[in-house]
Amino acid sequence: MKTQALRPSPLLPHLARTVSWPHWRSHRLRTALTVVGIALGATVVVAVADVSESVLASFRHMVSAVAGDSDLEITSATGSVDEAMVETAAGIEGVEAAAGLVESFLPLADRPERSVYLLGVDFLGSPVWESQLPRAAIELEDEIAFVSQADSAVVTRKLAARDGLGMDAELRVAASDGPRTLRVRGLLDDAPPARLFDGNLVVMDLPGAQRLLGRDGRVDRVAIMLAPGARADDVRERLAAALGSAVEVAAPEARGEQAERLLFSLRTMLATLSALAVIVGAFIVHHTVAVSVHQRRREFAVLNAVGIGRRALIVLCLLETLVLAVVGIARGLGAGQALARLAGGVIGATTSEIWMPLDVTEHAHSTVGAIVAACAGLGTALVSAYLAIRATFRPATVEALRPVGVEPEGTQSAASVVRTLVLVAALVATPWIGLALPPDLGFIAIVVLIVATYSAAYLGGAVLAPLLVRTAGQGARRLVARTSLLPLRLAAENLPRNPGRGGATVATVTVAAAMAVVVGTLVQSFQTATLGWIEQHFGGDLFVGSGARVRVLAGPPMDEGVGRTLARIPGVESVEPFRVKSIRLDGRPVFLQGISLPHRLAHGGMTMVEGDLATAAGALDAGTAVLVSDNLAFRLGVHAGDELTLPTPAGPRPFAVAGIFIDYIGSIDLGAVGVASTQLAAIWGDRQANLFRIWLDERASPSVVREEMLARLGAGYYVITSRDFLDSVRAALRRFFLATWALQLIAASSA
Repeated sequence: MKTQALRPSPLLPHLARTVSWPHWRSHRLRTALTVVGIALGATVVVAVADVSESVLASFRHMVSAVAGDSDLEITSATGSVDEAMVETAAGIEGVEAAAGLVESFLPLADRPERSVYLLGVDFLGSPVWESQLPRAAIELEDEIAFVSQADSAVVTRKLAARDGLGMDAELRVAASDGPRTLRVRGLLDDAPPARLFDGNLVVMDLPGAQRLLGRDGRVDRVAIMLAPGARADDVRERLAAALGSAVEVAAPEARGEQAERLLFSLRTMLATLSALAVIVGAFIVHHTVAVSVHQRRREFAVLNAVGIGRRALIVLCLLETLVLAVVGIARGLGAGQALARLAGGVIGATTSEIWMPLDVTEHAHSTVGAIVAACAGLGTALVSAYLAIRATFRPATVEALRPVGVEPEGTQSAASVVRTLVLVAALVATPWIGLALPPDLGFIAIVVLIVATYSAAYLGGAVLAPLLVRTAGQGARRLVARTSLLPLRLAAENLPRNPGRGGATVATVTVAAAMAVVVGTLVQSFQTATLGWIEQHFGGDLFVGSGARVRVLAGPPMDEGVGRTLARIPGVESVEPFRVKSIRLDGRPVFLQGISLPHRLAHGGMTMVEGDLATAAGALDAGTAVLVSDNLAFRLGVHAGDELTLPTPAGPRPFAVAGIFIDYIGSIDLGAVGVASTQLAAIWGDRQANLFRIWLDERASPSVVREEMLARLGAGYYVITSRDFLDSVRAALRRFFLATWALQLIAASSA
């Protein structure tokens, strides 16, 4: 009588109760490990997506809170706009109103560890700001006094309550030219801008803010309110034609895209690391499912012998994985959101110190991130489980019913070994494909490329693992053939009998450990190279900056008058300014870096990849040439001798590329362009510095000079030694890579 295979559907609930559930209860640790493997990837994906969304949402919120009723904005790739364009823009057909704006973050002179967001707008005279700064929300005792006095300021009621500020109180800030005292002549209620930065907002009339920030005749951008019925595209075209190529006209929301580009490196690093966590989770799931199914081979064989088809058993195992995957994903989604709340503040603080000041107090949840995490968790779990299940069910049923619960040893032909090695070599070599691809790939393309190449490399290790286990087992047999220790002999005999299962264990541990080693090596290498470069490039006896601590890129700029004050102090041999400012080059955020050529040539020069600083100095000083950082040169495909067009306040201007230099400051983001400090002032009108490097006479005492500097500069500045400077940079790098160290810990625990 022929036994007919039973249909799987009616049997599945019964098999789940009689086969799956008892197995889970008997092997709680392995079941939990499967759930953890799935939850691992989901947790990191959700956390990274939520943190990235929170950072970008914070920037968008800041833009919308300040933009008011503006429909368009006039900005410049160089960072500031001629104030005369406000009047020109107001006369364009379709423009209801135009208003200039300046903004900056200033440390409090008496508490430099805290900063206030200074906003300079004509909120009394322009309708652009009526919705964001309504007159009814501002308490002013005397409007005439407020407008006529350049030191007048409006502070939020939250700031006033926190610092005990009342009407006519003094608020001291560290401006670019030294400590300045503002007079509180107004209080701001709960208007949209008042909710930014925990209420640390100061609003000034535009002329007073321009004078305080040293931006007379310049504004950061011009807000445009359209007339009723006017089309934004038509007005944009008319504004662009009237104002020329030196400015850009776009909707305020366009700055969100600029922020995404500015944070490109951070987002790419986090997204890549989260994807690698998914890979580790997939290997864990594959291993645990393979062991789980292999342990029940005899049970499954008996069920198959009595009429339950293999297809039903495979579906049962996949449903087991699906149930565990759902549990793991649910746990991963919750854990990811919790991790994002913990990491959001750290990432936000790091972003504020390196790229742009942000207020990451509200945590945004990424729906796309949750969907990607769920899909990645389900997909990797089911695919990994299916491969493990198929490998286990491949032998005939009679083999599983043998008294010895191991696979027959068998042999592997030389041709099979060669094929395996060729496949492994091809998989491991795939990361080198990235070198042949275009350098200017987008965010998604780069992440996909990195994940694909790493996955291929790790898969190559997994393919090689069984061969290594078989070879190691055969070698172990020879080594322990004459030993009397039974456990050693049994272990040596068992390894080559089941190289697949042993290889799965080896592959899982190897992938987790490899990811931790790769990430750790990259982080440590970058830190070592960066600190070595900074030690060489930022040599000096003392360093002077504004605020409470070192912020090379995001530090408040200082006026050139501060440098002259420092140069007059006894014991000071020379004062070298260091200046970086953000510009946009073909829509890409890059840093424009001012180089004080006499100081650089006298104190070590610059590390060059192409060209020589001494040779290029003449063209740099004449304003006909620039230097390009190595990473930016790679992305743009330029070399020494090529031409590069840069944005200037007068419009685009071509420069010769006099050399390619190594720059780790710009490499944190997307690159830098170096120009002579004299030309930074002459062409771009920038005479400020983010940092002053001080070189002392041989007989001068650093401690004595430092005390004299602090006394002359007043509150709101720091003066530190070169050792303290390096320690500060090291701490900033440590905060920047905090997420990678956390991921390494996860990977290590997984291994």
